[in-house]
Parts: sequence; structure tokens; C-alpha cells
Amino acid sequence: MNALDAVYILTGAVLFSFAVLTWRDVSNRQRKTSALFWFVLAVIFALGSVMPHWLTGLLVVALVAIDGLNKVGKGESSTSPPAASIGAKIFLPVLAIPLVTIAVALAFRLSGQDANRGALVGLGFGGLAAMLLCVRLTRSKFITLLDEGRRLNETMGAVNILPQLLASLGVIFAAAKVGDLIAAGIQSVIAPESLFLLVLANCAGMALFTMVMGNSFAAFPVLAAGVLVPLLIKPFNADPAMAAIITLTAGASGTLLTPMAANFNIVPAALLNLKDQYGVIRFQWPYAVAMWSLHVLLLWLFIKIQ
Repeated sequence: MNALDAVYILTGAVLFSFAVLTWRDVSNRQRKTSALFWFVLAVIFALGSVMPHWLTGLLVVALVAIDGLNKVGKGESSTSPPAASIGAKIFLPVLAIPLVTIAVALAFRLSGQDANRGALVGLGFGGLAAMLLCVRLTRSKFITLLDEGRRLNETMGAVNILPQLLASLGVIFAAAKVGDLIAAGIQSVIAPESLFLLVLANCAGMALFTMVMGNSFAAFPVLAAGVLVPLLIKPFNADPAMAAIITLTAGASGTLLTPMAANFNIVPAALLNLKDQYGVIRFQWPYAVAMWSLHVLLLWLFIKIQ
């Protein structure tokens, strides 16, 4: 078992504790199906590296079915006793996560291993360090930490796993060469010498794909391979670094407009108990449209004057 597998197993253990605590929460009217949802997710994290892929796929379908039937609920918020103030020490657990992540990533790099993998390992153990610091600073029981984590997890709900599912979707789209199909459609209606229209189509496609996939980093490989490189960078000899970063951030404008970017737009609304779950998106859309328009103009201008 390698270090990254250990992180996944620890994540599964935390999710399993959430499932047990949810099962015991009689205030949750859907406690059994909710507990089943978190238990299945725990199994996927803990045993995903050894389970056959078809079984993992079936378990993901089961998760979608449980949530699709609206069977993932939450219990009533318990009233915790007021905690003593710990001042600026409250930032120590928060800082522990990036510090451990960077340290482990550097250790992997210096030892000749994959630094990206090291960052994932560091992120996992950084979270564990933050948990232990929280218990130490607040002098609470570990079960209190798990119960508060479970309560926060239930508040966010099943959208917690949306980023993982959308990342998988991005891999599927890239393998299916969806970008090539989009490029063929663009070429059928836009002349190859029409720089502004090609830039407009590139940025529009990036924003729309980001809205579908919820993350510009997941959408970028699809659009870059199918549209950006063959239609803009190669024909117009555009600077790849400049064109790539502007296209990527044009897609980030789409992140502000979609509920699929749940960690940005839906989770905050849930945590703040907003009456309108799309309130964050309604507030952001004018800024998103303005920023996207500026990206189109900048990309067109930079390619034209280079």
C-alpha cells in the first residue's frame, strides 16, 4: 500500500464514521438512506484501488440513484455548548493544511518522485494534522470533531462529490474527442481567417463547457486540444502561454454561472442558509459576463498585434 492509498483509506474511515453517526441521528427523517449514501462513498474511497472498475461504477450509480430519489437528508442542528475563545490560534489548523501539503510535495520532488502525487498525499495528511490540532486547541473529544464534521457534511449534502464526478466526465469527454467535434462544427460556419469570430467561438465554447462540467480545469483539455490549438495557435502563430491562460480564465467566468460548480456556488449558499440556493449565481452573473467579454477582446487584441 502506498501513501496515496493510505490517504484514501483514511478518507473512507472518516466517511464511514459519518455514516454511523447519521444512522444514529433520529432527528434525520432519512437517516437510513442518508447513512447508506455515505457508507457507499466510504467503500469507494477506502477500497477503490482494489475493487474491480465495474463494481466501483455500480456503486457510483447507486449514489446517484439515492440522491436522485431525494433520499439524502440531514438532521436537526444540535446546540453545542459555547466554546472558549482561543484567539489567533484558530488559524493554526487552517495553516497546517497548506504547510503540510507543500512540505510533502517538496519531499516527493527532492526524492525524485511525482510532486503532484506528493501534493495529494500532503493534502490528505494536512487535513489529518488540522483535525488533531482542532482537538488539541479546543480540548474537545474526537467524537465531537467527527460529529461536527458530519453536521457540516450533511449541510453541504451530496454536492460534496460533484467535483469528483465532473473530473471523471472531463476525462471521458477528452477520450471521446468531443473537442474535435466542436472544432468541426466551428469550421463549418466560421471562415478560417476570421480571427475575431474564432476567438469568440473559442471563449464561448470554453465558458459553456465549464458551465457543463463545473470546472474550467476539467473543460480546458477538451477545448484546447480541439479548438484552441488547431484553430488559433497554429494558424495565427499565437503565443501558446498567452492564449492558454486567457482561454482558461475565460472558462472561469463560466464557473460563476453554473450550479455544477457546487463548491463555489451551491455549497456557500447552503452553509449560509440562504433562502435562494442560486442566490450566489444571481449576484455573480453580471460580473461574469463582463469579465468574459474582456477576455474575448484581450485574446483577439493580443493575437492581432503580436
